[in-house]
Amino acid sequence: MTHPSWAHLVPDDEQPWQPLERREVLSHPRPVLVDRVRTHLGEEIDYVYRPRGPRAVFVLPVTPAGEAVLIRQYRYPLGARITEVPAGAVDAGENSLEAARRELYEEVGGQADTWLPLPGFYPQPSFTGVVFHPFLALGVCLGEHARESTELIEPICLPLPEVYRRLAAGEVQDGASALTLFYARPLLEARGLL
Repeated sequence: MTHPSWAHLVPDDEQPWQPLERREVLSHPRPVLVDRVRTHLGEEIDYVYRPRGPRAVFVLPVTPAGEAVLIRQYRYPLGARITEVPAGAVDAGENSLEAARRELYEEVGGQADTWLPLPGFYPQPSFTGVVFHPFLALGVCLGEHARESTELIEPICLPLPEVYRRLAAGEVQDGASALTLFYARPLLEARGLL
């Protein structure tokens, strides 16, 4: 199950910058590379980035009662808890839907009746080639979670109008979660849920 836009999240056939040399400066937990490149104007520069290839999923879970299941998660680089949708990496051997189902279960103990793929996107294309695949999950029932030991997560169930009020007020500060909410809105409105 994919969204039509996902097929367009690929490299261009013609590349205006020429790679000259590559060094891996970090391999775990995620690779970081430094490429020496010749730009379209002939200038040689070093470019630091995470390579294309890794994918992550983001899930907006909605219960039969019309509540969104968001999370408050501690993020060490920020030194703060922020509001997000459940999300995580696509593991080796998984497709995006399998990863979305796993992350929903792990983070909030959720299972969904219906899955709808949303448009994919690049979260920070100046630094990373990571691709995000968001989903809308409907008919979500909550149970026991299976969080990773490093995850400090508090699930919060809110009526959809309150979630979108918070989004409009700037209270959802995670960009990928905000874009997932943005893309889900027309589908929620079409189903009379918002």
